[in-house]
Amino acid sequence: MQIKRIIAFLLSLVLLFSLSGCRRRNEDEENKTPEVTEEDELVIYYSNTELSAAMMALTEEYSKISGKKVSSKLSASNLMGDIETNKAALYVVDTKSDLSKMHSGGFFMDLLNDIGFSNVITGIPAGLQLNNTGLGSYGIPLMLEGYGYIFDMSMLRALFGEESAKSLSDDLKACSYTDFAGFVAAVDTYIAAPTDAKITVNGNTYTFIKEKTDKAKNLTGVFSLNYDSAEAAKALLSTAFGTKFAGRYEVLSADETGLDSMSGIFSAFTEVLDLHSNHISGPEGSISRGEEFSGGDYNYSTAVDLFTRGYALFYPGGTSDAADFEKSAEGFGAELDIIPMKLPLSDEDITVSGMSMEKLNRSIVIGSRYYLAVNPNADVKLTAMAKDFISWLYEDEAGKNAYSAAFGAVPHSFGYFVNEENSAPAPEERTVEENPVSEDVPGESEEIQSDIPAPVPSHRIESSLMQSVAEYYAKGDWIPDMSTALPDGWSDEVLGEGLFDLFGMETWSEDDRRKFSETLIGGWKDRLNKG
Repeated sequence: MQIKRIIAFLLSLVLLFSLSGCRRRNEDEENKTPEVTEEDELVIYYSNTELSAAMMALTEEYSKISGKKVSSKLSASNLMGDIETNKAALYVVDTKSDLSKMHSGGFFMDLLNDIGFSNVITGIPAGLQLNNTGLGSYGIPLMLEGYGYIFDMSMLRALFGEESAKSLSDDLKACSYTDFAGFVAAVDTYIAAPTDAKITVNGNTYTFIKEKTDKAKNLTGVFSLNYDSAEAAKALLSTAFGTKFAGRYEVLSADETGLDSMSGIFSAFTEVLDLHSNHISGPEGSISRGEEFSGGDYNYSTAVDLFTRGYALFYPGGTSDAADFEKSAEGFGAELDIIPMKLPLSDEDITVSGMSMEKLNRSIVIGSRYYLAVNPNADVKLTAMAKDFISWLYEDEAGKNAYSAAFGAVPHSFGYFVNEENSAPAPEERTVEENPVSEDVPGESEEIQSDIPAPVPSHRIESSLMQSVAEYYAKGDWIPDMSTALPDGWSDEVLGEGLFDLFGMETWSEDDRRKFSETLIGGWKDRLNKG
């Protein structure tokens, strides 16, 4: 009997050590990083030619530093097809494309729950998270863009003088819609008949230079507009959406009841369009709505040319247009700045937690059109390479420098120098919450704004326009770009066509405005029902 007990004990020890060894082997396999060989190559796919130069520069620099084979490939016709066929691990998704198909097709890895991306993901504010439901995080912003009224500081100096221009621009960045509309009317009057009139903006009084000088001599109107694009209108809509929605996922989930409650903001949106289109610049004078505008040659290129050649004070649009400014007028853009779009709304119209009219008035729209995304169906070795590349780009000093050289844009998570001598003021050290996906938009209160980490001065931004966007972002004075969440086809078929009809009318009655607002809401509802 004793011998049997001894034998049983020895067998149990053998079994215990055997199971322990298996468990250790399994744990080792789980924790082991896949071995990357020289034959493995990470190809980063993208679909827009404007990224070609930057993507090539980044991949070449990373390959040189890391010794790994990394390249980029343009997939202009069928990005999703190429990703599926080639099992691409890393790609750039364009938020203007149909993200729902990418999501339903299983091409998005949830980076929020992947430990390999945790450091990068926690640096993305909720308003920039790429998701369809408010949960998860499926992409990393490649570069931030700003939307508002772009203007040239040298033009403001030509109108109000050297000493007043900077303080006036600060007041325009914070003023109410009423003050802004009054300013627009005063500039329009000055263009027609220059005089040393006074105008009050944000509580401060400014005096026009008595006669047109320098760049002001070319002014023919306040706004440079075009009839065939809804891009500026969508930026204005995102500002309006900031009163009702915390992020793009809430726009995606808007139902008929929610749309009915938006009649007030669509009415305010229409009023601002009325303001814009009553003060249009032209090559020989101001342009009236109607056949002269909508039946003429006022397309995108015309609007860019009129702005860069000094015929207009404000260009309603985004920083992505800056490349075309340079093409239009070589050397133009050294002193560009941006102010928020304004809306005739009140605090009673706001339902988003942390938002107020005071904040709305001083906030530009900020978003990222392009996101780096990871394909969960890719080979594990290539996925590991994708993680290494992303960590290098956003966390390594060499990667940040490469980003700076390639894009010269505003990064979502790390700091910047605004010029050679001085660094941008860094916010106080802040802590990042465990879950960065919030129901609120970062920057709408001090508590929410604390989600944005303090900048580390490693990235250099040369463009004055992008410096301005970076300052809005660092202060938390921004609203997420929600235009990418609009229903499929709505922007062109409802908003675009509606704008064309509206701009073709010389005068707008209250009934015209009401019908336009109802058309926008009705077209949205139709797409909900079809979906």
